[in-house]
Amino acid sequence: NFYYIPRDLDHFIEELIFYFTELSVISKVLTYILMRESLTKILSVLDSEKFKPDTEKGVQIISDAMKFNVKYWKIVAFASYFSHLVNILSPLIAHLSLSVPLVLPLCSYSFLTDSFKERFIYPLYSYQCLGMHVHMLCNLNVDTFFLGLMIFTIAQLEILEDKLVTLTNITELRSSKTGKRNISNINELQFVKNLNKCVVQYTQVGEFCDLIEDVFSITLFVQFGIASCIICVCLFRFTLPAPIQYFMFLASYMFVMTIQIAVPCWFGTRIIVKSSLLSQAIYNCDWTPRPRRFKSTMRLFVERANRPLTVTGWKMFPLSLNTFTSIMNSAYSFFTLLRYMQTREN
Repeated sequence: NFYYIPRDLDHFIEELIFYFTELSVISKVLTYILMRESLTKILSVLDSEKFKPDTEKGVQIISDAMKFNVKYWKIVAFASYFSHLVNILSPLIAHLSLSVPLVLPLCSYSFLTDSFKERFIYPLYSYQCLGMHVHMLCNLNVDTFFLGLMIFTIAQLEILEDKLVTLTNITELRSSKTGKRNISNINELQFVKNLNKCVVQYTQVGEFCDLIEDVFSITLFVQFGIASCIICVCLFRFTLPAPIQYFMFLASYMFVMTIQIAVPCWFGTRIIVKSSLLSQAIYNCDWTPRPRRFKSTMRLFVERANRPLTVTGWKMFPLSLNTFTSIMNSAYSFFTLLRYMQTREN
């Protein structure tokens, strides 16, 4: 179809949006096909004992994260199904009730003759609608699954932060009840043991981030690159004549593509910030009277926590709001270049 597209700018730009979206969906589907074992490992890690909270507050944090994931999926699913049904049903209703010519919703099929498309318009229309539905489901579930993993990572960091703040509280309470001085050495050993557990948990969360990155790294790179291209193409298409309905479609589509990269960048920033705050949270415990062994471990943990956890796209850019700003600037720069070239040709 791409080879047979008419060589005018209006048709080419419209079809280009479809092909960019297709590449993004293909990368997501291939990720699930090729990285199935790694995805199974991610799910097993989430369900393992080391990620299960052992405090009441930790249970509440995990419960809130699960509720947020379900709520977020429902919101995105409702918006996706609603926009999909409106996009495929409104032209069909207008065609059946007002005798408006029915146009294929996704791809022009320029390699087919007009007579063939007119004769088989309903099977072709149904086929493209089914393809759009599959694309919508892939985008919906892959994107929300990835964001769910990031939210659970943030939840684990919040649990670890709470453990660091209350690192010495429980043991000191036991000591005050016993009222025996000879138990102080046992308490000090327990302090060190609790701190070592926090260090191990932080390492496990870091390994979990690395596992997420290994699975979704290339997909993130493709998705963010494609999103930048789509935003650029949509901006350029706004400068060309079109019906008001198409401008509304472009505006909504560009908004969705912006959200598609803004939300992961937002949660990526949350991971960076939460992991950075751990180096400060540990100072909220009663660390000053602790022995040298405790302080040495504490110093090593702080040094490690000063390098925040990140999820990157193909080892090239971290998921952060700074990356989102750079992508939007790049899209606008490409749009300015295309606009300048168009002005010179005119």
